[in-house]
Amino acid sequence: MKKKTLKKGKMSVRSIIISTLLLAVTGAVIAGALIVPGHILSTQAYAREGIVTPVPTDYYSGPSEAIVKNASRQLTEGQCLSLIYGTWDSIISPAQPSECNFTEYEIATTYDYSVTSYYQKWYSWYATPYKAVDTTFKTYAAIFWKVTFTKYDGTEEKTYYITEGGTHLDPNAIEYDFTK
Repeated sequence: MKKKTLKKGKMSVRSIIISTLLLAVTGAVIAGALIVPGHILSTQAYAREGIVTPVPTDYYSGPSEAIVKNASRQLTEGQCLSLIYGTWDSIISPAQPSECNFTEYEIATTYDYSVTSYYQKWYSWYATPYKAVDTTFKTYAAIFWKVTFTKYDGTEEKTYYITEGGTHLDPNAIEYDFTK
């Protein structure tokens, strides 16, 4: 038996059929890879259209500390007072040191020279920061401090409230129980 040999450059019918089938299968796979995911996504989108589900509460944790601090820097002293006194709906709570622009030492020593010079005879002081945060978006916060001067023998104690902008506050107008 003599083997049939092909001349160079010519393909057998079988090779042509296999090449054509391989090309068709490859084209089908590529077309499927491009079309099927889009079809699945559009089908799922249309299936969910018009369905409203409640958003989990942990999605609304509120703005970050950096956002609050940046937004609060833009408040005027009058807007801070509105937050503190409750004219602007707000909630007062103790503040963390990282939320404040000043340290306890800075607020007590730079309080007001006319007041602190009068209390040079006082032995000690302590300062506690508070914040008034708007109830709507919890984006704006006004920081204020409760500064207490105590006489060295503990017989007298004077308490003052001051904003970080230097405004003295009337504690009777602030709706918060500072004895907590």
